[in-house]
Amino acid sequence: MRRTAVLSESPGLRPEAQLPVHNDPLIWFVAYTKPKQETVAQANAEQQGFQTYLPMYRTLNRKAAPEQQAGHHEPMFPRYLFVKPSRSGQSLATLRSTRGINTMVSFGNELATLPEAKLNAIREYEHLRNNAEPHEISAIQPGRRVQLKDTGLKGLEGLVQTVSSKRVTVLLTLLGQPQSVHVQSNQLELA
Repeated sequence: MRRTAVLSESPGLRPEAQLPVHNDPLIWFVAYTKPKQETVAQANAEQQGFQTYLPMYRTLNRKAAPEQQAGHHEPMFPRYLFVKPSRSGQSLATLRSTRGINTMVSFGNELATLPEAKLNAIREYEHLRNNAEPHEISAIQPGRRVQLKDTGLKGLEGLVQTVSSKRVTVLLTLLGQPQSVHVQSNQLELA
């Protein structure tokens, strides 16, 4: 996020003749929502004619078997919503009293903004994450220390060697010897 100057940088214009930044169609503003009300704030801001963007990403249900890990979506930035006026000169003041929005993020008297290019990078990451295979977005990745649970080896710690969509190979030290064990990802937790 960057701080917004109150006036735009237009060469040749006197400061009092410069346009406010909220007329810039490539600038998004940041709203801070009430807890767990990001979608409520989004719906109400859209009803008032604002464009909104609430980045969501897929998380995995760690207790489900790998073939059942459809996951669910959560806000990428909990309690934050990006908003942009739909038309030139639309007042942002109405957002302060919008249901679900706590306040507009600001730095002193300047509203926090995000340029369209940065939002597009967030959209790209969101798209990649939401279309990734479950094993690609799991916290259990090669090189991570894990602990076994719900198995005969419960409580043992090891190092993840490989991860696939169906199983994880963990290097354990059993009876003083390194052994590779193949388990499902839902049988592991980070150590």
